[in-house]
Amino acid sequence: MRCLIVHNLASGPHSDEIFTFIHALLATGDEVVIRCIGEALETEEAVADARSFDRIVVSGGDGTVANVLDHLRDCGVPILVFPSGTANLYFQNVGNAPDAAALAQACRAGITAKVDMGELFWVDESGETRRHGFINIAGSGFDATIMEKAAPTKNDIGEIAYVLSALSTPEPQVAHFTIEHDGEVDELDGISCMVGNTASIQNEINLFPDCRMDDGLIDIAVVEPTTLVGLLPTVAAAVFDPAGRGLGRPQFKTFQAKTAKITCTPSLGMQFDGEVIPNNSGVFGARVLPKCLDIIVDEFSNLRADSQE
Repeated sequence: MRCLIVHNLASGPHSDEIFTFIHALLATGDEVVIRCIGEALETEEAVADARSFDRIVVSGGDGTVANVLDHLRDCGVPILVFPSGTANLYFQNVGNAPDAAALAQACRAGITAKVDMGELFWVDESGETRRHGFINIAGSGFDATIMEKAAPTKNDIGEIAYVLSALSTPEPQVAHFTIEHDGEVDELDGISCMVGNTASIQNEINLFPDCRMDDGLIDIAVVEPTTLVGLLPTVAAAVFDPAGRGLGRPQFKTFQAKTAKITCTPSLGMQFDGEVIPNNSGVFGARVLPKCLDIIVDEFSNLRADSQE
């Protein structure tokens, strides 16, 4: 087996565990190529020959994984996501066993599920349209504020950085969102507008109860104007009903679509997969890229049933 590992050495507190994975993976006759991306090696260069490998392993946090997977769309090679970052939300949504040895076994077995990606467009302050693929959630407003404030400390203190960031913003700013989705238009005031490709965040709480990684849709949610304390009904619903099937998500107005354009007035900043987008105008679009990735799954995965259909 010939395996390419794309790894971010600076991805987070679990960065070194990839080397335990490599030890568990190796067998006689294997060839493993590890490329550490960063300033000296860009992602596009690191995966330029991806189709020549039997397996590809992407090791890093959600931002790294999003960036690498964006360059691997439709490559046709089975891809294993290895959780080396802070939150590893995409890995949680896939649902594989997190142990390095178990992931090595899954990598060798090579059972895959075809899953979607999201594609994000935004207009920067110079008026230029830019794009990037996203795997979890992109958005403007309170979520972007949390990501921006957590960025300096998340590698050092982990997920608690996001909690502290939220607590430091007791009264999130309200904006007006114009949402054009699949030929319809909705106008809503809120503290955040999020677009999701996956549903689950920390503690297996689903922000978008009907969201799937393979449904050919993106999920859109606007959070009603409120304070941090005012979000307690939604937090309580999430704690007692993580899947969101019974209590739903109070204070969320949700849509599903294949494409959407969102205008945020005033601009409240943006983020995708935990990466902050500076200098944006408050106008962004998103669309689904259906079943463009072949993600390796094990028997514990949320996607395993689909892979066997």
